[in-house]
Amino acid sequence: MDREREARRRGIGRSLALGAGLAALNAVWVTMVEVRYYMLDGSSLPLFITPLFLLLVLVALNAVIRRFAPRTSFQQEELLIAYIMAVISNTFAGHDMLQNFFGQVTHAYYFAEQGNWQDTILPRLAKVLFVSDKDALTAWYRGNIPFAQSLTFLPHWVLPLALWGAFFLCLVLLFLCISILFRKAWTENERLAFPIIQLPIAMTEPAGTLFRNPLMWAGFAVAFLVGAMNGIHELYPSVPNIPWIKTYNIGQFFTEQPWEAIRTYGMEISFYPFAIGLAYFIPLDLAFSCWFSYLLARAYFVFGRAFGLDGPSAAQGWPFLKEISSGVWLGVAAAILWANGKYLARAFDAAFDRSTRTGYTAGSEEILDANRYRWAFVGTGLCFIALLAFCYILLGVSPVVAASFFLILLALSLAITRVRAEFGTPHEIVFVKPADMLVTLFGTTALGTQNLVGMQSMYWFNRGYRCHPMPNFLEAFKMGEGKDRRLMGFAPMMTVFLVAMIVSLIVTYGANYVFTYSAGAAGKAVGYKAWVGWEAFNSLNGWIKQGQPAGSTNLWYFVGGLAIAGMLASLRTAFLWWPLHPAGFALGTSYAMNYFWMCLLVSWAVKFLLVRYGGMKAHRKAIPFFLGLILGDYTVGALWSLLGLLLGQATYKIFL
Repeated sequence: MDREREARRRGIGRSLALGAGLAALNAVWVTMVEVRYYMLDGSSLPLFITPLFLLLVLVALNAVIRRFAPRTSFQQEELLIAYIMAVISNTFAGHDMLQNFFGQVTHAYYFAEQGNWQDTILPRLAKVLFVSDKDALTAWYRGNIPFAQSLTFLPHWVLPLALWGAFFLCLVLLFLCISILFRKAWTENERLAFPIIQLPIAMTEPAGTLFRNPLMWAGFAVAFLVGAMNGIHELYPSVPNIPWIKTYNIGQFFTEQPWEAIRTYGMEISFYPFAIGLAYFIPLDLAFSCWFSYLLARAYFVFGRAFGLDGPSAAQGWPFLKEISSGVWLGVAAAILWANGKYLARAFDAAFDRSTRTGYTAGSEEILDANRYRWAFVGTGLCFIALLAFCYILLGVSPVVAASFFLILLALSLAITRVRAEFGTPHEIVFVKPADMLVTLFGTTALGTQNLVGMQSMYWFNRGYRCHPMPNFLEAFKMGEGKDRRLMGFAPMMTVFLVAMIVSLIVTYGANYVFTYSAGAAGKAVGYKAWVGWEAFNSLNGWIKQGQPAGSTNLWYFVGGLAIAGMLASLRTAFLWWPLHPAGFALGTSYAMNYFWMCLLVSWAVKFLLVRYGGMKAHRKAIPFFLGLILGDYTVGALWSLLGLLLGQATYKIFL
């Protein structure tokens, strides 16, 4: 037993070392391709491209090691630990997290005169949280700064990076604690689908079953060849391409009124192989809810145009999609909390009350669960208090407003995590933000200028939620449970998370600092997120100068979104046959569904026909083909990005 424990300890150490290296490599790769060259939107997708490709390379190397030195080869749990750490690095280095941070922390003082913010915003900003030195900012935006010279500006960065880094780690730990609270309910009790983890688990199975399946290689070949042809066409236009794989605007064909509203608000189709593959793992009713709700939103636009709700004389803000979507997402969160109320109460009792009314026996698993719940509840409280203190001391946000802000953020995070666990679909909801909701509910006067400035200073991590850490934590827990046996214990998983978080923060900071000073935020760093700063501070400037009253038309559309979510949740509970899911409606009104609704429709139709005429046996038999679509598309996309780094120019992107 001691020898087995010692071997397991050595395996964890080896996994952590491998995972830390993979996390660092992935953070640098993501920063290079998304900030410097903007040629791979891998962190915009629910299943990240670069970590999966690194896992594929690792699996291939492991096959060679197993053949020639089997005793030193990696086990499935070691491969998954390395993959999980690379995924966590993606949540730090990706689109909607630290990339956004650098786009905002340098923006206010550099563009103050251009934005006319000298009298409205700058006097109320927490200067210690932003880079304000003129020389450091000028060099940052112009670029061409050698590494040694860039270090001379580091003193102006140390305090903002340290303070925001501590804040961000605290926020991510809060997400982790909440994931722990819901882990057992969603991974063991309800056994949700978790479509995102199907491919990594299949790739790392010891028997290598996936790679021996001809259907997988058929799907891989289809996706790879499509990406290869389209990529060659981009470099050499004389080579034919396969059209309509990426988004194609069909809204342009709606030219007659009132159908022209579709053209105004947009309607895209796409046939991304990876998206069709991922959608195959979504339950049929949930997939139907997504694409049907998207079409329902287009019908809503047409209805508004037909009845004069849209147009010069209409209410400002139509179609109020931001307010409707905000209400629906909060409604989904409320439905989740309502459905899990008894579970959470039971978990609280188990954590803080060992009396017989908890219903737990003295078994070891129940005691372990009670300890985990206790640490999760305590961690949630401590992290929440720390975030409120940060906002009050440094940003000047009142505790009540800060608490409201973070409660809304946590509600959205809970809804997104549940949606990922059930659907696995993209969740880019760029117009659903806590600050916007509070302004809609209470107005700018009631909130006060300093609270508005403080909330918008945090705009960078709640602009969109494409690489949100919380769904990835929950999926990691699910992967740890394994398919036939538990692969990773709870305590080692915590160590994996903490090491990955620290490595990811440091490497992401360093990569953005070095690459941007070298290329220039306004120069060759074509993926630099300057628009994050413009959105945050222009919106804030408008609130301060023009204001927004409470109880306006916007509020009623927000309430309408809440009502729709409540109605759909009630109908799902009352009638098992009811096809529309409130989360599907929330996704259907989100920004990302414009890219993927057709892929969901195609995959839904194929799966429906397979199940209808071939039964579950036909459905299961087809799984490797759809896994191959994902793997082939991601592989060719990753290879094109590597070629772009080698050539020093942007190449074909498999997405957008």
